[in-house]
Amino acid sequence: MTTVLGTGQDPLHMMLSEFATTDLTSAMLTGKPPSFPPAIWEVVDRGPVWWGRDTQGYCSLSTVFQQISSMAFYLDATTRMIEEFSIERIRIFEAALRPTYASLAIEDLTSPRSSPVDTPSTECDTESAQAFSLVRIFQHAALIYLYRAVCGLPANHALVQQHTQSGLDCIFSIQKPSKILNCAVLPICIAGAHSQCPKQQRLVRGLAGFIYDEIRFASVHSVIAVLEDIWKRAPEEDMTWNQMFANLNPQAIIL
Repeated sequence: MTTVLGTGQDPLHMMLSEFATTDLTSAMLTGKPPSFPPAIWEVVDRGPVWWGRDTQGYCSLSTVFQQISSMAFYLDATTRMIEEFSIERIRIFEAALRPTYASLAIEDLTSPRSSPVDTPSTECDTESAQAFSLVRIFQHAALIYLYRAVCGLPANHALVQQHTQSGLDCIFSIQKPSKILNCAVLPICIAGAHSQCPKQQRLVRGLAGFIYDEIRFASVHSVIAVLEDIWKRAPEEDMTWNQMFANLNPQAIIL
């Protein structure tokens, strides 16, 4: 895989980035280790990828995927008692996944641009802002995974709900239509599954339906089905992470 990523043409690299992501998200939702090591994401990030990029090069979704991969392998190691659970290791994951925001640039302090020639720069700024938003949404989802799957905290724990609310706030703040939303099916699935507010659940249901209408991707229906199942069971059951997503269609491709 690493060799092919390093030598393949752009379309092949793009396809393999989707394949590696699908493998990772499937492992994440089923509580298993992924097929590829965390370092693969450094190679994936060197070529074309399926998600939007920060044109300034400050952040990349691949860094989040690398942390999710590391957490999945750590979960497997602690479950099989190859490694001991360590709060220090959890702190490292927390620090690496701290939600990212764009920082102030010198250009932000100058007078507003008015010339038509400045339009490309404005477009680049928009792309960068969207990339930051997507990374931040995935960081919240990854932290939910950390607290729920790795640490074993219940769905109603304050830390879980903190990132559920923050993640959903980020998602709901995106104006439709948007490419970012089409790339955020996994965070919508994870944050939506942990929402305990009927109003938010309705918004998630509507948003998932909107995404399906936009991209006609059958796996979105699988996400909606598993969310409906979780919301129906949640009031009566204190589900673990694995129990929560046990009824997700195994053929679903969640990106």
